[in-house]
Amino acid sequence: MTTEGGFGLQIKITVGTTLTAIVDVLEGSELPKFKKFIADATPHSATGGWAKRVATGKRSLESFKMVLGWDTDQTTHAAIQTAFDSDNPVSMSVISPDGADETIAFSAHIEEISRITAQEDAYTAEVMVTPTGKPTIT
Repeated sequence: MTTEGGFGLQIKITVGTTLTAIVDVLEGSELPKFKKFIADATPHSATGGWAKRVATGKRSLESFKMVLGWDTDQTTHAAIQTAFDSDNPVSMSVISPDGADETIAFSAHIEEISRITAQEDAYTAEVMVTPTGKPTIT
């Protein structure tokens, strides 16, 4: 894989039964961070007082924000609102900008929708996506 630019990122959400590209993604630079939980396990007898750490076995796909040019008439934006109104996670995916290198598929909750109406800017919404469970990377 060669280094690629960030333009062309696709974020998809389930509409009906189909993963569909979310329309008007303006920013998606905070893609989900993969996290491995590490615990401090330093004994009092540690050589020179150096910390010892161990993996707990727990992992997480962390929350991320995307900014949309908001339009509730867009099917995918309505799906975001529906997912927010639901207590159940929705299937989503993030696809690398060239559409071929990497796809991260996961279930997620839409945790926040923050509409922004600055006078000299477009009507936007910041959407906080909180993944749950194990992602699939292809």
